[in-house]
Amino acid sequence: MVVETLPNHVIIVGGPEPEAELLAIVLDDGEAIPLFESVEEAEDFLAATGDFAGDWQAREVTARQLAELLEFQGEEVLYVALSPPPEKWEGGMEVQVVPRDTMVGLLEHQASILEQPPEERLSDNRGFWRRLLGR
Repeated sequence: MVVETLPNHVIIVGGPEPEAELLAIVLDDGEAIPLFESVEEAEDFLAATGDFAGDWQAREVTARQLAELLEFQGEEVLYVALSPPPEKWEGGMEVQVVPRDTMVGLLEHQASILEQPPEERLSDNRGFWRRLLGR
């Protein structure tokens, strides 16, 4: 069995409390965990929040780790926001969201593929987001 070793998803963790937590953002119909493709993208998002960013940091996680973190959220957070733009962007920006439970299923599937021997893996070389969004 090949074990997943490369982090390939980026979340934001930290907060003012002693125990680190996942950052959740408020959307029109609930809260979402922002999920990024790179540390730089997450850091740009944080930089746009001003002083708020001081208690938070970008962290790379594997698909398996992310699935576990999202499952831990329970019903408190219903969505995952895919690469939300920095807050300093104004106007009618759209944020693509995926139900948290759906994302957990996709991540578990991704992790199971990465645990297969390389010759048995799917030959789709597109990135995770592109496969998810059909691009």
